[in-house]
Amino acid sequence: MLKISTLLIPALLSATLSGCGLFRNNYEVKDTDLVDVSYDAVDELQNRLTRKIPKNSLIIVTTLLNVDNHNKTSAFGRIVSDQIASAFHKEGFQIIGMELPIDLFIMKEDGTLLLSDDTKKLLNRYRTAVLVGGVYAPGKKNAYVSLRVIETATKTIISSTDLSIPMGPDAKMLMTPIDIATSSPATEAVAEVAKNTEEESPTATEETTKPEAEKKTTSDSLE
Repeated sequence: MLKISTLLIPALLSATLSGCGLFRNNYEVKDTDLVDVSYDAVDELQNRLTRKIPKNSLIIVTTLLNVDNHNKTSAFGRIVSDQIASAFHKEGFQIIGMELPIDLFIMKEDGTLLLSDDTKKLLNRYRTAVLVGGVYAPGKKNAYVSLRVIETATKTIISSTDLSIPMGPDAKMLMTPIDIATSSPATEAVAEVAKNTEEESPTATEETTKPEAEKKTTSDSLE
């Protein structure tokens, strides 16, 4: 009888431990409130600023990009960046949200951000104070996000923060990859607005007083 009991105890322990492992494997990761995460991230970015951003300054918030491919984002990247933009707007800043494939993590040897000429022109045209953006990496149980605030005048990092977000059912659903076009409708619209703001009214007035032939010559030279 003693021998039978001795054999049963290890078997029961094994079954119990297997059941615990099965329970752990089937445990579903719960979602967190993305709005709270985004607003807390903006608070953290502002607390870590090495140079304060004057209120009412213009901030461009770019869509978060997939860390493995900076031409791809997802509904996750878009909604988190939109929430970050809303949080900055609530703090009293002017906001432009843009979907641009900008890598805010490629730096020159002197520590300044490496930006394309088109991006530099866009930032200068709007007299943007800072550029906010980052990348994300989806994992099995968590998504990892890195955010940076870049001062456009110096092209240097003035704040950064990292966070992890549980990969619950909602977060996983939002992670479907989406291509980012280098010339998206939002980008084209912003460029068109900037172009219009550069037109000076005196020039337009002068055009109305010129003869037709002279107007044609001027128009041809601008094309």
